[in-house]
Amino acid sequence: MIGWIQLSRSAVASAEQALKADSQGVRDEVGFLALHQAFSDRFFPGTSVLHTRLRYVLFIPWLMERAGGDPALLRKYELELTKQLKDYPKGNQGVIGATVWPDEPSQTPSMAYWSALNLWGILRPRADGAMASRRQTLKRIEAIHQQSAGRRHEVDGEQLYEHEPSPFAQLPAPPLELLKAGETLDFRLSKDERAFMRRQLLGLRRSPECPEQSLLARLVEERLPVADIDTPWADSILAVASEEDRRALLLAKNMSAFAGIGRAVYAALVEQLKANGSSDYPVRHRDHLDEMVTVHGKAARALDIDQLKALIPGLSTQLLEVLNVTQQWLNSKTSALTELQPIYANAESLRKGARARLASSLAGQKRRAEWESDEHPLAEPLHYRWRNVRTLLTDLSV
Repeated sequence: MIGWIQLSRSAVASAEQALKADSQGVRDEVGFLALHQAFSDRFFPGTSVLHTRLRYVLFIPWLMERAGGDPALLRKYELELTKQLKDYPKGNQGVIGATVWPDEPSQTPSMAYWSALNLWGILRPRADGAMASRRQTLKRIEAIHQQSAGRRHEVDGEQLYEHEPSPFAQLPAPPLELLKAGETLDFRLSKDERAFMRRQLLGLRRSPECPEQSLLARLVEERLPVADIDTPWADSILAVASEEDRRALLLAKNMSAFAGIGRAVYAALVEQLKANGSSDYPVRHRDHLDEMVTVHGKAARALDIDQLKALIPGLSTQLLEVLNVTQQWLNSKTSALTELQPIYANAESLRKGARARLASSLAGQKRRAEWESDEHPLAEPLHYRWRNVRTLLTDLSV
């Protein structure tokens, strides 16, 4: 029985969704993103690879309230905030949209952090307990700002009464510099902001169905310095984690190594097919695969696939085939990729259809012709959003 680490229904749903479609701009040719997302949601609920700095979860409700629920005004204010942050004289790392300002980024802060606002208790749930959408929240703020004494308003079928509370929790006061012409801002939290964020994160559970404190909450509670910690399974983090999370972290460690090798296998297969026997074509990804196996092969061989299936029920047949055949290949200690090609090609075709590069079809040949070895990034192990989470925790402690 491995039930001690089974994920919640919401995490499984997120994993299944990742199996069906590519996440925004993330290369996920054979389905490893589902595993990355499932572990990340378990350890660090509400986080995202789009998150850069912690103070954004306060900037967003402050700006939405200031905009009075007007979407156009919110967009204007988000751009003004970007300028204030990017113009800070000592420099600010992690400013969303700094490189494209004065144009809007593809993902504005209020889009990128919406799930965090909900899961961290900063956004109040709707009357039915569901998470309010960004549009619904803006409409509610607008109605609150416009209501007159004794009048009732309706927002998406819900009655809104006089003195309706803000859709957000009681927030610290915004900085005086916010949206003030000629002033700049940085990401340092004030004393009140830090106390508020600690309270919100300390109450963060592993999932809505699980009462146990999440790993993220434990790290906040212990005030563990994480700025120099490279992985979430470092000894100091394992010491803080619950017994169940420690076992899940060690499984995640092996899966991280395995996925790095799997992604390297994919790139090596595409490179090999494009070379078509020529010795003149680059071997960059084939060489990198050898390096990945040397460095991460032991951990990948140690991955317990049965435990993984117990942790994340509903993994697709094609992904499980990729896991099994790759582990068999690693244990065989052969460098030939012949046995892997049909399994990886099938998994990619089911995910990407005509965009698949390993397919033997004309579409596959066309996609390979567009692929360049030097432009495709080298494979890495999974990081489970740790780099982003490390920054958020560091912001909270400074």
